[in-house]
Amino acid sequence: MRVKDRMRRSLVSLAQSDTLDHAMMTLRRFNIRHLPVVEGDRVVGIVSDRDVKKTAPSPFDYPTVEEFRAFTSAVTVKEIMTKEVTTVSPLTPIEDAACLMNQKRIGALPVVQDGRLVGILTETDVLGVMTEMMGATQTASRIEIEIPASPGVLTEVIGIVEGQKVEIASLVTLPAREGARRLLILRLRTINPDPIVKALTERGYPQVVGEFMR
Repeated sequence: MRVKDRMRRSLVSLAQSDTLDHAMMTLRRFNIRHLPVVEGDRVVGIVSDRDVKKTAPSPFDYPTVEEFRAFTSAVTVKEIMTKEVTTVSPLTPIEDAACLMNQKRIGALPVVQDGRLVGILTETDVLGVMTEMMGATQTASRIEIEIPASPGVLTEVIGIVEGQKVEIASLVTLPAREGARRLLILRLRTINPDPIVKALTERGYPQVVGEFMR
């Protein structure tokens, strides 16, 4: 799956000359948290709800709404935006985009093609993809098992599951906490994981945990 498959193409953006007041209203109106700042169709910055909250004073600090609006209307987007923007292309693998978000500690990635802004990918979009990849959107049984990080082991486990005539809805492997082992998480299209747990245990896989997830 690529960024283009999940990015949002209906873009809401700002210009550098827009005001803080306009940015606040735009975020609230569209119920979003990130706004690319563009010059033509080129990305020159990004403004997040965090930037806005950091800059905007509390309305209670001003005697009247008019005075508060006067302040927020005097501050421009150019003054508060992040100028060094991390971007991705539409063909970036979705997992690479997720890794980039995690490394940079950012909540959105403008998507750029040939220098032009063509979309935006947010942490909400990535979380939705990861939820689907884990099979968590469907009722299933879940099995968690530690396996050696050796060739052929994963194939054997899959064979054991399929030998029980059970369909695998999703399969994810992660590094185990200790040693050269992998943590394998399977979601299975069955309401009773006990026969699979028994078969894996009998084959010599210890600490197999199975449960039905609604």
